[in-house]
Amino acid sequence: MPNRPKPSAKDEPGEFDRFTDFMRRLVAVPHSEIKTKLDAEKRIKEQKRTSKTSASVRASRAKG
Repeated sequence: MPNRPKPSAKDEPGEFDRFTDFMRRLVAVPHSEIKTKLDAEKRIKEQKRTSKTSASVRASRAKG
């Protein structure tokens, strides 16, 4: 016999309800706010990458 799931109470939020709530909150965030944060992250990553590159160039010059 197959196991049948217990019927859940109507007040319990299901997986779909949680997903729907999450999507509503996600869509409510203005595009400009998301764009600003992404641009800031890109600048930080670029700064880290350029500082690592310049450090490795200096290290390779010191070897030779």
